[in-house]
Amino acid sequence: MIARGMTVGLLAAVSTMATAMDAESIKRADALYQANCAVCHSASRGGYVGPALHKDRLVQSEAALRGTIMTGIPDTLMPPFHARMSDPDIRLVSQYIKSQPVGSPPWSMEQTRASLEVLVDESTLPSKPTYKIDSVYDLMAVMARGRYGSGAAGDNARTVFLNGKTHEVVGEIATPMAPHILDFSPVDPRWGWLKSDDGHVYKIDLYSLKITRKVKTGLTGPGIALSNDGKWLAASSFVPNQVVILKADTLEPVKHLKLEGKDPDGKFIQSAGGPVIGSRINNKFALTLRQAGQIWIIDPDREGMPVTKLENVGRMLHDTFLTPDGRYSMVASYGDNKIVAIDFKEDKVARDIPAGCQPHVGSGAVTPVGGRMLAFGTNIGQCDLGDVVTVWDTRDFSVVKNVKVAGPTESPAAHPDAPYVAVDIVTKDKKASQIQLIDKQTLEVAHTLDAGGHAFFPEYTRDGRFLYVSAGYYGDRLRVYDSKTLKLVAEQKMESPAGIFSRARTQWISVGLPPTRKH
Repeated sequence: MIARGMTVGLLAAVSTMATAMDAESIKRADALYQANCAVCHSASRGGYVGPALHKDRLVQSEAALRGTIMTGIPDTLMPPFHARMSDPDIRLVSQYIKSQPVGSPPWSMEQTRASLEVLVDESTLPSKPTYKIDSVYDLMAVMARGRYGSGAAGDNARTVFLNGKTHEVVGEIATPMAPHILDFSPVDPRWGWLKSDDGHVYKIDLYSLKITRKVKTGLTGPGIALSNDGKWLAASSFVPNQVVILKADTLEPVKHLKLEGKDPDGKFIQSAGGPVIGSRINNKFALTLRQAGQIWIIDPDREGMPVTKLENVGRMLHDTFLTPDGRYSMVASYGDNKIVAIDFKEDKVARDIPAGCQPHVGSGAVTPVGGRMLAFGTNIGQCDLGDVVTVWDTRDFSVVKNVKVAGPTESPAAHPDAPYVAVDIVTKDKKASQIQLIDKQTLEVAHTLDAGGHAFFPEYTRDGRFLYVSAGYYGDRLRVYDSKTLKLVAEQKMESPAGIFSRARTQWISVGLPPTRKH
């Protein structure tokens, strides 16, 4: 489905440019692109899950591009489109991509408000889960992107919910586009908020596993977070460059911020909205401006929701997670190989921590080891340190060790009652099927699992007895391992599983810690 106003904005952006395509061809080509390509390459064609697709970026010929669209790229998220699009349509999209610069489609506060839909009368919802489970906090949610992982319109994109004790599927929620991230209320067990790759936010009743409300907050971008009291929700976008603050219960938008500012080189730029995180010592949000290298701290409880802007934080900022006391946000800085500690109490940069090459950190993992609280940060690039997982002490921010692993890593997982920290290997070869297990006592890789598909996003269950792993691309299944013996105990088939989220996450300050909220 094409977002209202998006095509009009795109046509306005290119109407003054000399091009071999007429306005009607551009309009049709953009419609095809938005329906089939935008979910991975972004609505602007500036890149998202997949690379940028516009004339200033691509070096391959138009004929080669047509061939790639027709056949896809094996063992990646890129599916073949020869059965989905006609040859004339593939030719039209290829010409559009090769001839047009990156776009800047709009999505305004008014469009966000107009997109809000109420789907279920929440007064009619059940008072407890309608499926068999001891506690809703035992739920495990898996983002199944759909056929070949493309998440394009018409695919079998859905969020699959499992009982983390029995590993049985207890329900599913289908979405038009690929689901990306799920966050939960820190104060009410029944509510979750799902964000899909086309910018939709869905409010989910975890007792009935139904979507009760939805709103479109942008066109591309996964950033979403709940405030500590569960009252506010922040959603950031890659396209357009913005963040929207909403009332979490109604999804009514109340604040809209355009993301722009000076980067570390002093250049004024518009920046994609990266990950956003909610403090656990107050109600503030910390928003990452990826290209600008800034962190904006938003206080939704003060009149006007004022913003504190921290400049020159780092280059190409990415994922973030909280320290055990909830005071510091640990932000990965791709471009200068460091982790930056952001102080939610003082609203300032507290410390830079040296990391491996291109720190990614995922949702982070902090776990008690030998009387210390150690953080495990993944690194998705390679430099003179080689392929490592960076470990540091969250009390004084000192680096403890860089643990050698088999390749670049993306997402760590830990649990206080599990002996290993799990990391996913995200190479472009067959090693991408591996999950490596770092022994918490020796801080060395002790075991390697082969999940039989592109293995990523490991997540422990609430009690730490089991490790869930997505085996995507050519695996197409969820695999469940005993956390101590590492024996395969269960698996579920699903199309391109990706992120895995335990409902118990909000019982911990960070993944890998003992429960801090009792339910």
